[in-house]
This record gives sequence, C-alpha cells and structure tokens, in this order.
Amino acid sequence: MSSISVHLEVPKRIEMGLESGTMERVGGVVRNSGNKRIVAWLREGGKIGQAAEPAAGLLERVMSLSGSRYASLGKVVSGAFPLLSIAMAGYTLLEHIEGIRAHEAEIEHIFDRVTVEFQRDREVDLFATLDYAENVFATGSDELKREAVAFVAYALAVSRSQLVKDLEGQLGAETSEKQLARTLSYQVLAMKVCAMSVRVRLEVGEEEAAIDWLSKCVTGHKKLARNFVRKWIGNRPALYFHESVSDEHLERFLDIERWLHERRDVLKEVIFQNRKYFWNDKAIEALYTRSGLNTVLMEEPFYLVSLPHAEILIENFQRLQGFELELKSLRSSFKEWEAFNSSLIDNHDGYVMLVSDEQSAGTNESSS
Repeated sequence: MSSISVHLEVPKRIEMGLESGTMERVGGVVRNSGNKRIVAWLREGGKIGQAAEPAAGLLERVMSLSGSRYASLGKVVSGAFPLLSIAMAGYTLLEHIEGIRAHEAEIEHIFDRVTVEFQRDREVDLFATLDYAENVFATGSDELKREAVAFVAYALAVSRSQLVKDLEGQLGAETSEKQLARTLSYQVLAMKVCAMSVRVRLEVGEEEAAIDWLSKCVTGHKKLARNFVRKWIGNRPALYFHESVSDEHLERFLDIERWLHERRDVLKEVIFQNRKYFWNDKAIEALYTRSGLNTVLMEEPFYLVSLPHAEILIENFQRLQGFELELKSLRSSFKEWEAFNSSLIDNHDGYVMLVSDEQSAGTNESSS
C-alpha cells in the first residue's frame, strides 16, 4: 500500500507509455499493454465540484493521451453526454444511490419515460430499493446490513434486467440522434444499478460475489455495446474512406474498429470487408444532398453524429470494465483499499492520479 503516490499531472513515464501504446487506459485504470498489470488509477478528490478547471484538466489530458482526442472529448468534459463515473471503486454506497436517483430524474425529464405504466412501476420499485438500502446501510447494524444484502442485490438485479430489455429494444428502433441519446442514458443507468449492486456486496465483505456479479455485468454490457456500435457505424462503413472524410474522422473510425476487433492491426481486414462499397454510387450518395439541380456534400454528414456516440458508448463500457479490473487486482480487502485511497486524496481537489511506485522504478518522478 505504501508504494502508491499521488500525482496532479500525468507522470512523464505514463504519458510516454500511453502515447506509444505500451500502456493503455481502461476506464479509470492505466495498465501495461503487454502483461496487463495496472500501474495507475484515476480518482476524484473531495472538492471536485468546486474545482472544475483542474479536475477537467487532468481528465482531459489522460483521455487525450489514450486516444480520445476529438469532438467527443470536449463533450465528455463538458458533461454533454451521460457518463459513468471514471472511478466507481472510489464512490461510497450513498454516492452510488444518489447518482442513480439523479440519473433517473434526468431521464424522466428529457424523455418523459415514465408515461408508460410499467415504466412508472419499475421506477417506483427502484426508488423503494434505493430508499431501503440507504436506511439500512446508513444507520443499521452490521448484522442487519448482511441480512439486507440478498434482498437489495436481487431487487437491483431485477431493475438492471428490465433496463437491459429496454436497451435491447432500442437496437430495433430507427436510428436518430434522440434515439442514440436515449440509448446512452439507459446504458449508463443500467451500469450504475450494476455498480451499486456490486458496492452493496463489498459493503459487507462479500468480495468474491461482488466480482462475480460485476464480471457478468461486464460480459453482458460488452455484447450490447458492440451491437450498438455496429448499428451506429452503419451498414456502409466504406464511406469513412471517402475522400471527403477527414483523416481525423477516418482515424476515429479505425480506432472504433480496433476496439471491435480487440487488436490494433485491423486496416487490412476492414479494407477487405468493405472494398465492394468503395465505388458504389448508391452508397456514396449518403454523403451528398440535392439542392435544385446540384448535388453537394452534406454540411453535417452522418458520421458527425455516429462517431461521437459510438466513442462515448465505448468509453462508458470501459469505465465499467475498469471497475472490474481494479477489484480483481486488489492485494488486500476492499475496505483496506478504500481507506487507503481516502487517506491519499482527502487533501486534494478534483481528479488525481494514484501511481504505483513499484512500476515507476528507475524514473525520477516525484509525488505532487
């Protein structure tokens, strides 16, 4: 535990590793690309709401180094897209509860989701579970908490299952910007419910059960994320190679394909899969619009919507995955890890980076 230091900027070694690809960020953790050993964790200090600029600065830098360099990055930092916490393992159970309440209220406000009766009933059930969990875990004895875990975990599992069905229903819906935004909102809420279920188990020391449940959630959400990304990219991905598409947007498309294929060298495969569309006039028409007798490039082509939504969906999934990676890597109990983290970041505002000094041997980095 004592070999971890706090940094308010990205250490040079990690910066170089992320830029070269020898390190990778998965949600709130940074690990070596080769042996997959975690070398750093992102955390939020106690006064993040009062320190937006330094908080955003570190997060923006880390995301930029790890490949989130473009339009979606600004929307992530500004809060335009719904996002899972970058460091869920650092959130208390009560923070998880409040996060779900706030997200549910936002969905209702934006999409008028609860006008359907069964959705209203589901929301009532979820809020009742949150109220019960808050009462028990805030004031109850350890024995009462242990007795409550099974009920709370089951109720949250039911809520998550219903939300996943909502998500799966969105796969068949017509693609529109509003529909994409709704999908992202449902995705984040389902992940938050999953994370709270994990946190409830961790609260009473059921770490193996917590990790097992989280792994099942990660597997399910990975499948959903892949299906939605495929849908949003569209059935004519060769369009991303058109001369009118900038190098930046093509690179973003290839980064998404790398995530889908789970390897870096995807260009040859993507070209072979899509070359039949490269000179397909009907496919290329999707990039143009007619104005009288003239045909001109669209001012806002489809990929300006599809790319950032796909990137944010992947980012959300990787934040859930990072939660799993962190729990699986613990060398001590979660309670000890939580207390240790708190002692490190209590006096810091905004985002900080916890760095394993064991992995930094031979460098001249110093703690901030």
